[in-house]
Amino acid sequence: MNYTLIVAAQTAYIFISLCLYTLIFVYILWSKDSEFKTAFHRLFLLRAPADFIQVLISLLAFRFPIAGWKEWTYIPHLAKLGFVISQYAVLVEMCAQLLLSVNRLSAIVWPIIHNKFWTKKVTLLLFAFGMLLAIIPTASRATQPAAYIDINGSFVPHLVNEGDQEKNSIVTCSIYSFFCGSSLFCNISAWLVHRKQRRMQFFDTQPKLASTVQTNLLIYACLSTAVVIAMTSFQFLLALHVFDLKTEAHKVVVVSLTVSADAFALSNPWLLFCLSSTFRHKFLEARRIPRIFAAPSTNETS
Repeated sequence: MNYTLIVAAQTAYIFISLCLYTLIFVYILWSKDSEFKTAFHRLFLLRAPADFIQVLISLLAFRFPIAGWKEWTYIPHLAKLGFVISQYAVLVEMCAQLLLSVNRLSAIVWPIIHNKFWTKKVTLLLFAFGMLLAIIPTASRATQPAAYIDINGSFVPHLVNEGDQEKNSIVTCSIYSFFCGSSLFCNISAWLVHRKQRRMQFFDTQPKLASTVQTNLLIYACLSTAVVIAMTSFQFLLALHVFDLKTEAHKVVVVSLTVSADAFALSNPWLLFCLSSTFRHKFLEARRIPRIFAAPSTNETS
C-alpha cells in the first residue's frame, strides 16, 4: 500500500476543506442574518477550533510519520502531543455532535419550547461543560511516554509502556460507544417523530420549507453519527489487540482511524454547504468579502 500517496491525498483534502471551513466560519461569525443565530450555527462555530486543531496535529504527528517522513519523528514529544491533543479535540467534537443530536430531537419533538431553551447562554454552558468533562479521560495520557516504531519504512506512533495502548483504547471505546448510543437514540427518536409528523401532514399549515429544513438537519446529524461509529469500530480493533503492533494490518487500522477522524472533523462545512440550499445561496452571494461585513439593510432589521 502506497502510504505516501494516501497521505498526499489526505493533505490535499484537508487543505481544501480547511479553506472552505474558514470561509464559512468567517461568514457565519460576521453575518448579520438572524438565520445564523440558532443553536445549530453556534455549535458549528464552537466546534470549529477543535476540528482545526485535531486535523492539524494529527497531520503532523500521525500522517507525515506514517508516510515515511522520518524528520518529523525528531520533534521532541510529538507522538505524545499527538495522542493527547487529538484525543481531547475528538472528545470536544463528539460533545458538540451529541448536543447537535439533542438539539435536533428537541426541535422536532418540542418545537414550541425549543427556541426558548436553546438560548446562546445555555448553548455556551453546555458546550463548556462538555469541554471540561473531556479533560478527565485525556489527562491520563499526559503521563504516558510515546514514541514511533518503524514498520517497513513507516513510522507509526505508539505508547511505550506495555498495556497502555490497550487500556486507553478500551477507555476510548467506552466513551465513543456512549456517544454513539446517545446520538443514535436521539437521531432515531427524532426520525420516528418526524416521519409521523410528515405522515399526519403536520407541516401543511407551515411553509413546506420547514419540513425540508428539519429533514436536512436530521440527515446532517445522522451522517456525522455514522462516522463516529466507524471511528469506534477501529478503536475496538486497537483495544482488543487484534493485530500485533509491528504488522502491516495494525498500520492499516491506524490509517483508517485517521481517515475516519478526518471525515468527522471536516464533514461540518461540506454537509452544511451541500444540504442547505438556502445557506449555499447566501454564502455564494456573499463571496465578496465586503458583503460579509456589510451592515444589514432596513428590510433585514425590520
